[in-house]
Amino acid sequence: MLEALRLFWHRRQTRRKMNRVFGRGKDPYAYAKSPYELDRLNGMARALGPGPFKHALEIGSAEGAFTLRLAAVSERVTGLELSEIALRRSREALSAAENVDFFEADVRTWAPPEEGGFDVIVLGDVLYYMDKPLVRDEFEKLFPRLAGWLSNGGRILLAHGFAGDAERILRRGYRERFEALGLGLLSESVLGKAEKEGDVCCLVSLLEKR
Repeated sequence: MLEALRLFWHRRQTRRKMNRVFGRGKDPYAYAKSPYELDRLNGMARALGPGPFKHALEIGSAEGAFTLRLAAVSERVTGLELSEIALRRSREALSAAENVDFFEADVRTWAPPEEGGFDVIVLGDVLYYMDKPLVRDEFEKLFPRLAGWLSNGGRILLAHGFAGDAERILRRGYRERFEALGLGLLSESVLGKAEKEGDVCCLVSLLEKR
């Protein structure tokens, strides 16, 4: 009961925050023109490779910027998003893509289809929104949950921004949690260059279920 209440409160607060951001107007993160976002999206695509993939899951699909790329190399794509505003825009942007399904859902409580597993799971700039003291137990349970959704040979792509060494250690910890569950690291790179304090780089890691 207490866990459910914590998740409800945190989900509500996060949804409100994201709706405020996306409520400012289309593309509030400047996916289409920000050097950081373009570098991140291109780096994610390079790390993942050309496919083809059978079923990809994107957690935190936002307005569909990376979903569009996944749809081009996957037979089927499932996108999860908390913000109904972002979700509406992603559905509009990919209305012609018959292989994409979007759900307004919290990955910590959402249940995937029973048939098969995902051969790709993408988490781009999303885990740190759930990495909070109030829902720490629920956050830690997420890693084996996601690993269990992977088919044999399936891959998890992580891409999270950081500013400074302390945040980089936290982001690296996400990859290390999956490694502790038996996933193997295939590649890892840092995108961007921190020339002054506060500059944001992105840690991109690709892991495989063996």
